Amino acid sequence: MMLLFFLALAAVCTAIDLPLLKQKSRRRDRLVWLLFWALGIAAVYCSLNKIKVPSPLYLVMIIYQPVNRLFESWFY
Repeated sequence: MMLLFFLALAAVCTAIDLPLLKQKSRRRDRLVWLLFWALGIAAVYCSLNKIKVPSPLYLVMIIYQPVNRLFESWFY
Protein backbone atom coordinates (compact mmCIF):
# COMPACT_ATOMS: atom_id res chain seq x y z
CA MET A 1 0.00 0.00 0.00
CA MET A 2 2.78 2.41 0.92
CA LEU A 3 4.63 1.54 -2.28
CA LEU A 4 1.61 2.62 -4.31
CA PHE A 5 1.52 5.89 -2.39
CA PHE A 6 5.18 6.59 -3.13
CA LEU A 7 4.75 5.62 -6.79
CA ALA A 8 1.78 7.99 -7.07
CA LEU A 9 3.81 10.74 -5.42
CA ALA A 10 6.67 10.06 -7.84
CA ALA A 11 4.24 10.24 -10.77
CA VAL A 12 2.98 13.65 -9.60
CA CYS A 13 6.54 14.93 -9.21
CA THR A 14 7.40 13.55 -12.63
CA ALA A 15 4.43 15.33 -14.18
CA ILE A 16 5.69 18.58 -12.68
CA ASP A 17 9.41 18.14 -13.49
CA LEU A 18 9.36 16.56 -16.93
CA PRO A 19 7.84 19.49 -18.87
CA LEU A 20 10.52 21.77 -17.42
CA LEU A 21 13.24 19.41 -18.61
CA LYS A 22 11.70 19.12 -22.07
CA GLN A 23 11.79 22.89 -22.55
CA LYS A 24 15.56 22.94 -22.19
CA SER A 25 15.86 19.94 -24.54
CA ARG A 26 18.97 18.63 -22.83
CA ARG A 27 19.13 14.89 -23.24
CA ARG A 28 21.89 14.37 -20.67
CA ASP A 29 19.95 16.24 -17.98
CA ARG A 30 16.92 14.04 -18.56
CA LEU A 31 19.05 10.90 -18.41
CA VAL A 32 20.63 11.91 -15.09
CA TRP A 33 17.21 12.95 -13.76
CA LEU A 34 15.79 9.54 -14.74
CA LEU A 35 18.73 7.73 -13.14
CA PHE A 36 18.29 9.54 -9.82
CA TRP A 37 14.53 8.92 -9.84
CA ALA A 38 15.06 5.22 -10.57
CA LEU A 39 17.63 4.90 -7.78
CA GLY A 40 15.34 6.75 -5.39
CA ILE A 41 12.35 4.56 -6.18
CA ALA A 42 14.53 1.45 -5.83
CA ALA A 43 15.72 2.69 -2.43
CA VAL A 44 12.13 3.27 -1.30
CA TYR A 45 11.14 -0.20 -2.53
CA CYS A 46 14.01 -1.85 -0.65
CA SER A 47 13.22 0.14 2.47
CA LEU A 48 9.52 -0.69 2.43
CA ASN A 49 10.13 -4.40 1.83
CA LYS A 50 13.00 -4.52 4.35
CA ILE A 51 15.52 -5.79 1.80
CA LYS A 52 19.06 -5.72 3.13
CA VAL A 53 21.29 -3.69 0.82
CA PRO A 54 24.99 -3.15 1.50
CA SER A 55 26.08 0.38 2.20
CA PRO A 56 27.30 2.36 -0.83
CA LEU A 57 30.20 3.49 1.33
CA TYR A 58 31.76 0.06 0.82
CA LEU A 59 32.13 0.88 -2.87
CA VAL A 60 33.82 4.17 -2.00
CA MET A 61 36.17 2.33 0.35
CA ILE A 62 37.08 -0.20 -2.36
CA ILE A 63 37.79 2.57 -4.86
CA TYR A 64 39.89 4.75 -2.55
CA GLN A 65 41.80 2.02 -0.73
CA PRO A 66 44.61 1.86 -3.36
CA VAL A 67 44.90 5.65 -3.32
CA ASN A 68 45.10 5.60 0.46
CA ARG A 69 47.86 2.97 0.34
CA LEU A 70 49.80 5.08 -2.16
CA PHE A 71 49.70 8.16 0.07
CA GLU A 72 50.54 6.01 3.06
CA SER A 73 53.68 4.75 1.33
CA TRP A 74 54.69 8.29 0.41
CA PHE A 75 54.25 9.94 3.79
CA TYR A 76 54.94 7.23 6.41
